[in-house]
Amino acid sequence: MSRTRTAQQRDAHELARTPVADPYRGALADPYLPSSVVGTSPPAADEPAPVAPGPTPRGTPASATLAGILGIALGLTLGLFGLLLLTIVSLQNDYGAPDRSFYRGTDSGYVVLGLVDFLLAGCCGIGGIVLLTGRLSGRIALTTGGWATILLAAFWLVDGSVRVLVPIVLAIAAATMLFFAYQRAVTDWLGVLPPPQPE
Repeated sequence: MSRTRTAQQRDAHELARTPVADPYRGALADPYLPSSVVGTSPPAADEPAPVAPGPTPRGTPASATLAGILGIALGLTLGLFGLLLLTIVSLQNDYGAPDRSFYRGTDSGYVVLGLVDFLLAGCCGIGGIVLLTGRLSGRIALTTGGWATILLAAFWLVDGSVRVLVPIVLAIAAATMLFFAYQRAVTDWLGVLPPPQPE
């Protein structure tokens, strides 16, 4: 006996034979997955699913290392200068002429300059150490100490009481330290700029 199909049954039969559309077709792919993972068929039940690689650890850039080492060396040098200035003032007071009232202004200038040297030594030395740990505050301290050292070297050049070679070497060391501290690799390493976004 033949059964006649109604229109609803025919539509249901055609709908059942229609293949199901891929729900992931046309979806945006993850830009951070490797190309070998994107667009592949799902793994079988006995195969392990591919794992996307995690973020690779970033080492300290060479520019940051050089800037940190220069900052520490510059800090030690400036600290030595400050110690020498205070030692000179102390020795002159102890073993100088009995009446040193005429030199009191010079002595106070040496004391102030020695304290400034200690302050710059702290900025450069501590800033270099902190920069090597990957913190932005280290670069800020190096920037402050570097520009102040350049200004101090210019003062020594104008004053003329120090040999010309000393302020020139200090200014070159401070400028080189600032140059390495502001390289693009150091900026990316410190996280100052956002990572490049996929197109």
